[in-house]
Amino acid sequence: MGKVVGITAMTREGTAENFAEEKFRLAVEACPSGMVMTDGAGTIVLVNTETERLFGYRRDELIGRPMEMLVPRRLRGEYLKQRAVFALRPEPRRVQAGCELFGLRRDGTEFPVEVSLNPIHTSDGLFVLSVIVDIGERRRVERLKDEFVSTVSHELRTPLTSIAGSLGLLVGGAAGALPEGALRLLTIAQSNSARLVRLINDILDIEKIESGQLVFNFKRVDVRALIEQVIEANHGYADGFGVHVRLEPDATASEVPADADRLAQVFTNLLSNAIKFSPRNGEVAVAIEQQAGSVRVLVRDHGDGIPEKFKPRIFEKFAQADATDARQKGGTGLGLSIVKEIVARLGGNVGFIDAEDGGTEFFVELPDWAAINAREVDSARDPDALRILLCEDDPGAALALREGLRPLGFRTDFAHMPAEALARAQSCAYAAILVDLELPDGNGPALLRQLREQPENYHTPIVILSAEPAEIASDGSRLNTTKRVTKPVDVYVLAQILDGTVARSTPGRPRILHIDDDRDVLDLVAQTLESTAYVVSADSLNEARRALLTNEFDLAVLDITLGAICGLELLPELRNRNGAPIPVIVFSAHTAELAPDPQVEARLNKARASLEDLIAAVHDRLMLKTPPSRQEVA
Repeated sequence: MGKVVGITAMTREGTAENFAEEKFRLAVEACPSGMVMTDGAGTIVLVNTETERLFGYRRDELIGRPMEMLVPRRLRGEYLKQRAVFALRPEPRRVQAGCELFGLRRDGTEFPVEVSLNPIHTSDGLFVLSVIVDIGERRRVERLKDEFVSTVSHELRTPLTSIAGSLGLLVGGAAGALPEGALRLLTIAQSNSARLVRLINDILDIEKIESGQLVFNFKRVDVRALIEQVIEANHGYADGFGVHVRLEPDATASEVPADADRLAQVFTNLLSNAIKFSPRNGEVAVAIEQQAGSVRVLVRDHGDGIPEKFKPRIFEKFAQADATDARQKGGTGLGLSIVKEIVARLGGNVGFIDAEDGGTEFFVELPDWAAINAREVDSARDPDALRILLCEDDPGAALALREGLRPLGFRTDFAHMPAEALARAQSCAYAAILVDLELPDGNGPALLRQLREQPENYHTPIVILSAEPAEIASDGSRLNTTKRVTKPVDVYVLAQILDGTVARSTPGRPRILHIDDDRDVLDLVAQTLESTAYVVSADSLNEARRALLTNEFDLAVLDITLGAICGLELLPELRNRNGAPIPVIVFSAHTAELAPDPQVEARLNKARASLEDLIAAVHDRLMLKTPPSRQEVA
């Protein structure tokens, strides 16, 4: 009886497993995006119908083939790099490449794609599910939008600004006294042309923000002083509506990292919105509160409040609760949308609540300057990571670069101001220093000179970050910098520069990657080959993958047995930046069972081969005078 129950349970378990697999297969098949599953070696094991349509292959022509066949040749090095990064941290993510991604169809044509990676953990190991989206139509729409914005900017804003200015002069009496009827008509025309100029400026602003073209110059900003300036600047506007604006007397003096001009735009938009919708002879109150790790600014009006149905849409573009009232007040429906976008770029958040006794209270929360400073020292616990200093005034960009460099073996400390950079560089021995040339007030070049004047950093490698390659080229040699990187920064390019700079290897010296889980063997081989090549030692597959991301290698020495893992799993990933295979010497206790592989140019058994045999094999493959010969010591 017990045996029958056991068989029944196994049958149910098998049925449930089959049912789950069938549901997964149907979900993949029904997906409107291309879906490709690959195994640990990058071999395709599953595709859906949309993939067949996108790439022009039949399913049976893809199964069992390498994923590289769907990638243009010029991007295969990037693909291998992304695969290695994913193997180090297998978690769902969108591929963020330093260049545009393209798929390669069967007929040889290319099309722009967006790729997301998802790990699938099974008893047979890690599989990767790639979701591929054709973004060709999206790119076409973006081009049309860019053309429209360009037309608005060049063909509409310039003449409208001129018209509004001319009408303003006429209304002001620059051409002499005008009849009352003409003055009334000109006043209407001037008011509406000014409104059109504001609308166009708002459209262009929000387009720049969303496309990332709006430059933010971060520095330490005194929030109270800035709000006082904004209130004073909007005094005349408030008088026109008969509204008084008041800063609460207990408003605390607080500092935040921000772009002062953009933050002033945020407060201006919130104030103008509150003023417009306040009753005549009403009051708008502004308060500043210091909270744990943040600064909160509140703008409160005493108007009719926000209709319940409109609240979910209040930060949307062109959103207006009452179009008739908005026309009377002169609103464009873009002010609050711009506020939300700018605050997001400043690393904060914006919202609103219904105020007591009527009206609405908008609030903006920004990270406090002291809290940002507390994050400046990288607390990563990897003892082998190289510590570098990043001089960058944009906290968001600094954090993103730190996260990108961390899995590649770097710990990144921040300095947002030149004085802080000099203090940190003097008190801590950094492996390298990164300097954003566009620091506030043009202090980037000055900081470079001051760093070189510090005895501790006379020889420290310095890498310039800048959006202007020409500017870097002119300053780089004069200021004794090591390398330059154009912004936005490609972390893989930067990691290669840092690795090569810190290693200080002789130009043209061969590089060898040695993978072995025996640290004594790694040290012995590194010392033995020291005079021949620069050796990077890795005691695991993950360490080897990290090294492949930041180095170009001429040769690999590989142990087949790495604990419970087979070192041969790494063979498909031993490629250079162009996707060409790196020659491999197998140096292992188990070579007899190794199947022939064109990439493996020598097989040396640790038990029988001496270090002299390994040196000879390395020399044989690194010397270009004679072709490499097959060598085996079994």
